[in-house]
Amino acid sequence: MLETTTLGPLTVSALSLGAMLFGTTTPEDMSRRLLDRYVDAGGNFIDTANNYAFWPENGRAGISEELLGRWLKDRGRRDDLVIATKVGALPNRVGAGLENIQGLGREAIVTSVEDSLRRLGTDYIDLYYAHIDDRTTPLEETLAAFDTLVKSGKVRAIGCSNTSVWRIERARQLSRQHGWAEYVALQQHFSYFRPRPDSDLKRNATMGLRGGWGTEGGLRGQHLDYIRFNPEFRVVAYSPMLRGAYAKPERLEPAYQTEDNQRRREVLDAVAAETGTSANQVVLAWLLGSTPAIIPLAAASTEAQLEENLAGAMLKLTPEQMQRLDTAA
Repeated sequence: MLETTTLGPLTVSALSLGAMLFGTTTPEDMSRRLLDRYVDAGGNFIDTANNYAFWPENGRAGISEELLGRWLKDRGRRDDLVIATKVGALPNRVGAGLENIQGLGREAIVTSVEDSLRRLGTDYIDLYYAHIDDRTTPLEETLAAFDTLVKSGKVRAIGCSNTSVWRIERARQLSRQHGWAEYVALQQHFSYFRPRPDSDLKRNATMGLRGGWGTEGGLRGQHLDYIRFNPEFRVVAYSPMLRGAYAKPERLEPAYQTEDNQRRREVLDAVAAETGTSANQVVLAWLLGSTPAIIPLAAASTEAQLEENLAGAMLKLTPEQMQRLDTAA
């Protein structure tokens, strides 16, 4: 069974299940089987967003939340689950991408939460993320709107995603000064392989996102340093499997094709052989065994993928294996 950990006022499973493509590229019947199996294994932390998934050919914003709402209604037990969703990255019009999104103004937040609650079929959201940092809106406006939702009982806790360290700290300081609800978590891209230092800047320039902070900015040295000194502020790492690149190296994006990662691959494969597991499973175990521990957010589109992820989350690496993985470079 999956272990649990704390995230602000929430008790969550150590592995979060990503529902981003549930109802689009992952059909509803398979999505329901994956959700049922995840819960049977002790999982309770399910992640979605109000813009999931507008980009697949058969997609539109809100499909993932709607599917979860139907499943929650049929399952009949809402209170033992932790549902996370997001606001801020919904395209403003049909056909638009992330270059034209709603942002984090008060009106967008208070309107979007009602839409998400309706689609999810619930009267509260456990964890509500600011999806992409919006530097065109004052932080005070964003945080005050989130605080209103927490005080009204519509949201239990708030977090941020795709956000730089100085913006995180500034937001948390403002919340403390005003007595507002405070970000308790950061959802950011992170994995065992490390991208080239300038890779996020290149992607930002091509995507034209608000504030210049790309969705693939990732967890870097400053983030890691910050969470080590603020262990109550948890990190949820999305895309930890690098879209299948550990299992199929030909999928590895150019930003990760470095000599550094070649050496890390050698150690990763060696530890996988020692433990009789896959590289994917060792990556999940490494994230969970890090100091402070990072909560992996892993998607699955088949039952075999989910079983692999569950086993990886239950794998315990030795201190010596962790040290070798940490120092491979």
